[in-house]
Amino acid sequence: MHLKMRNGNVAINVQEGGMGQTSGGIFLPQTSRPGNLRIGKIVEVGPGELVQGTFTKPELEKGDEVVFDASHAEPLSVNGDTVWICNMVDVIASIKTQHLSIVPPIS
Repeated sequence: MHLKMRNGNVAINVQEGGMGQTSGGIFLPQTSRPGNLRIGKIVEVGPGELVQGTFTKPELEKGDEVVFDASHAEPLSVNGDTVWICNMVDVIASIKTQHLSIVPPIS
């Protein structure tokens, strides 16, 4: 991908077209999920935040799988691929397991 991020921004590729799966095996599109959380993989990382003339080292790396708040991100089409652009502060967590899913809140 030919996209160079600036400052503390990241580009995230949302998994599997944004589909999630319930425990019963039903696939749900992102639009039917509660809240604005999305799961994706970081494809580009900026140099970090500029503090007193020096860039801080980013906590995230290219290839990290993350949960991010899509209400603070913007989708962007680059060469036919859609990525979400957001600031690193809007990335809520890095995923270190294969078995993570976003579940609806308890009513």
